[in-house]
Amino acid sequence: MRHDMTSGPAGRAIFAFALPMMGSNLLQVLYNLADAVIVGNFAGPTALGAVGLTGATIWLVVSCAFCLGTGTSIVIAQYYGAREHGDIRTSVTAAYTLSLCASAVLVLLCLVAAKPLIFGFLAAPVEMRAMSVRYFRLFSLGVPFQMLYNVTYGVLRAHGDSRGGLYFLLVGTGLNVAFDLVLIAYFGMGAGGAAIATVLAQGICAGLSVLYLARYFPDLRPKLSRSPAAIEKMRTILRVSLPVFAQSAVFAVGFTIMQRFVNAFGAPSIEGYVSMAKIEELAHIPANSFNAAVSAFTGQNIGARQPERAREGYRAAMQMGVGFAVGIAVVVMLLARPALGIFNISGEAMRRGWEHLMLLMLFMPVSATGNVTSGFLQGAGDVRVPAMSGFV
Repeated sequence: MRHDMTSGPAGRAIFAFALPMMGSNLLQVLYNLADAVIVGNFAGPTALGAVGLTGATIWLVVSCAFCLGTGTSIVIAQYYGAREHGDIRTSVTAAYTLSLCASAVLVLLCLVAAKPLIFGFLAAPVEMRAMSVRYFRLFSLGVPFQMLYNVTYGVLRAHGDSRGGLYFLLVGTGLNVAFDLVLIAYFGMGAGGAAIATVLAQGICAGLSVLYLARYFPDLRPKLSRSPAAIEKMRTILRVSLPVFAQSAVFAVGFTIMQRFVNAFGAPSIEGYVSMAKIEELAHIPANSFNAAVSAFTGQNIGARQPERAREGYRAAMQMGVGFAVGIAVVVMLLARPALGIFNISGEAMRRGWEHLMLLMLFMPVSATGNVTSGFLQGAGDVRVPAMSGFV
């Protein structure tokens, strides 16, 4: 379903686009949240720590898929606003070709780097090392599915369709929970079972996304091509995607280093930090959704040569994003301990997770402001400023 956002009330268009994305982002977060809750309750806090140890590194890997999808969305949204349908089809082909190449490289890197990363740089506690390596390696096998899904969703977002992702993510998340319960609770496969469950669910989700694209956008079915036009579009998508990835990579590397410091304080810190991070992911969902919504909105309106309307959309998205952030911060601060308790942590782990979460919630409005502004600039094609702010 195509959604033209170049006319009508700007705030209403952005909110209507962002709302299904909040549902989609919630379901994406629930993938990992389900792993953590089920692992913590059925395999114990040590297994929970092993799964969460590589969270920041997994974020770095997943960012490659997410940023390629974002770059695809920005490029195609601008072509859509300008009604350049030939360029859209060529860009879709280029994006899928890039996703295949990037997937192969990432899987190989993850398989090779797992042990040096976890045993060496992260200095994981001895009791968590083997489980963490197994989880990370198995999880990396799902990278091609994540690439496929994110590129497909980027194509859909560029056309104003934010509901498609909600449909197949709903199925994928339900399957992930079911697989988790079977593999962890019934078969006792622990951290490895959590990774297998996630990969299986991601594969089904990616397959559904491609089927949805073929059903509702038959003219955009990808066809692998090495034509000069496709190669040029690959360069265009990379030119937009790489600065976005650089911004995400800075945060991911920073949190990987912070994870190393957390690990030095022992298992309670790891368990508390991992649990807190899952709640934090939920809290950031509205801001991330408004980031993507204002990016697609801006891309379409810049393509249609309506810069003032793009600025109007930015102001509306900022008001909504900050409003949601304040409300969520208050709710999380009131319910922090019960929320952390679902991961089966207590004592010192609970205390450390609670302290970290309280401090983060104080800065939610600042985070939302940065998120919405980055989406606006990225949609306008100015991806360097958000990347530079990330480095700062």
